[in-house]
Amino acid sequence: MQRTTTTDLVVVGAGTAGLPAAIEAAAHGLRVTVVEKGDRPGGTLWRSWAQLSAGGTALQRAKGIRDSPDLHFDDVMRISRNTADPELVRLAVDHAPATIEWLMASGFDMDPDAPAVLHFHEPYLLPRTYWGRDAGRSVLEVLLPAFEKACAGSVTLALGTELVAFRTAERAVETGKPGEPGEVRVAGVTVRDPDGTFREIDATNMILTSGGYAGNPELFPRLTSGAPLAGPASPGAEGSGILAAVDAGGRVRGQDRFLPTYGGVLRSGSTWETVGLDDYPALTPQARAPWEIHVNTRGERFVAEDAPSVDDRENALLAQPELKFWVVYDAAIRRSAPALFPTWDETELDRAFDGHPSFVTALDLTTLARAAGMDPGVLADTVAAYNTAVASGDDPFGRAHLPAPIAEPPYYAVLNHGTTLKSPAGLAVDSRLRVIGPDGPFANLWAAGEVIGGSTLSGKSFVSGMSVTPALGFGRMLGRRAAGATTDPGSM
Repeated sequence: MQRTTTTDLVVVGAGTAGLPAAIEAAAHGLRVTVVEKGDRPGGTLWRSWAQLSAGGTALQRAKGIRDSPDLHFDDVMRISRNTADPELVRLAVDHAPATIEWLMASGFDMDPDAPAVLHFHEPYLLPRTYWGRDAGRSVLEVLLPAFEKACAGSVTLALGTELVAFRTAERAVETGKPGEPGEVRVAGVTVRDPDGTFREIDATNMILTSGGYAGNPELFPRLTSGAPLAGPASPGAEGSGILAAVDAGGRVRGQDRFLPTYGGVLRSGSTWETVGLDDYPALTPQARAPWEIHVNTRGERFVAEDAPSVDDRENALLAQPELKFWVVYDAAIRRSAPALFPTWDETELDRAFDGHPSFVTALDLTTLARAAGMDPGVLADTVAAYNTAVASGDDPFGRAHLPAPIAEPPYYAVLNHGTTLKSPAGLAVDSRLRVIGPDGPFANLWAAGEVIGGSTLSGKSFVSGMSVTPALGFGRMLGRRAAGATTDPGSM
């Protein structure tokens, strides 16, 4: 017979949204059980840069930056080309300043250069991106002590514990429990404990914050319109929470809003995992103007490599075969240009060209093309056309930075992929973050963080700070909501 335990609130996932949800719920008197599949709390914050964004903060005012949630909202919708969910974007930007102020009041180690306009993603019009000196670990330095304190009280943390299923119950109107007529309640969850035994946890409310699926190369194409997965996401981001909610009647949205991050090199021997984000090649023209050319698997250029809009470059990559491109250059460029791989030394680079399948070098372009699987004639014509553009100063793609031809052997090519840092699709939720079932929202099952899909708040784009900040803010909000406390941004 399965064991059954009872609690006021179950939080599935002890990450960016789950930790603040549990902290707030416990602070407002609830008994909370946190179910975490991994071996430690923190989720992706252990490896994330954890960009934050908010408009209208005290830090901005101190630096003379005039901003507001309204301007932030307008910028998110501009960058996403109106593909983000406006209702949830509005909710996120309204809570964002309070989230930043809460972090700062809790001792967050803000980088002194923040806020700033950053260019790894399509930039905001104003400096409203923030980050800690130690990236995601700076956020954990705030969350973990508060969570450990809560665990000494009314929070129970179940590590190595896997969500198996949500157990739905009668409609709210039939049970006499809170909820609008017709809403289906979730009675609890079934979990698998570390010893392999199953256990049922009955709860009044549930918050799903189990993350996305960008670490699951089999599931990713299923939930993302067939797009291949390559990226540095945590292997723990395998989508089990999404699948459990779908099994209970939830639905997924955002499958058609995939946009690849521009570039990323696979780890040696990997079929999908890339090197860490810090070790990506320097392909952001605002940080390093390109000397190389970018060609698709046929050997054709497809974009102005110095195009200032990363969104334009990512959309151009989306149209290329297999979302792959080669960065091609020569000996003179390797010798004279700023480093393409700033974190790699020359020994590491030589080792890669000596044996890594994504790194190819040759004494002539024909051999280089064949080694890379490109058409030799196409690559030769592409390089010749580019060299003509360098000589004339007129590039047909509109590239402005034309520092040198590609003409001195040996030649080099590095295979890059359109990569994924977060999951575009996720569970559909309503304006109160309730998971939507077949007949409307569940009365007592909420979701926050990447489990609701990166495209919900960024659309078919990448909007700085619109993942971590809403996860923190929504997590806090839902913890309070589960306890019946106010969720007004001004009170948080």
